Amino acid sequence: MDTRKETLLRTLRGLLAAALITLGEMVLLSGVVVVIGIGDEALFILNQAAKILSIFAGVYAAVGVGGERGFITGAAVGILYMVLGYALYYALNGGISSAAVMLGEMLLGMLLGALSGAVTANLRPVKRRRKV
Repeated sequence: MDTRKETLLRTLRGLLAAALITLGEMVLLSGVVVVIGIGDEALFILNQAAKILSIFAGVYAAVGVGGERGFITGAAVGILYMVLGYALYYALNGGISSAAVMLGEMLLGMLLGALSGAVTANLRPVKRRRKV
């Protein structure tokens, strides 16, 4: 398969994984809000943590342990995830944050994706021992 197509498919796989992880996190988070009734500050912090975890999971799915182009693929997954999130938020809610906040979060998403991609690509696969 062409290298560009393969990279694109890996990036899309990572974006899909991040979106599915986010969906699960939002279901859990909504349950926590209903049962416990947490405040706005705690909700904001949990939402940011969910974004970070989703980006890490998406990059892991896209790059894989010992994969190639981890930095670039991770950056692409991170920024696409944030752009998709803001697009969905706008489509569902009709409101947007300030341009500075959105740009900052998109750049942070790209940075987190790039760093986690670089780390994931440089991990060594675990060798399994044979049972004797």
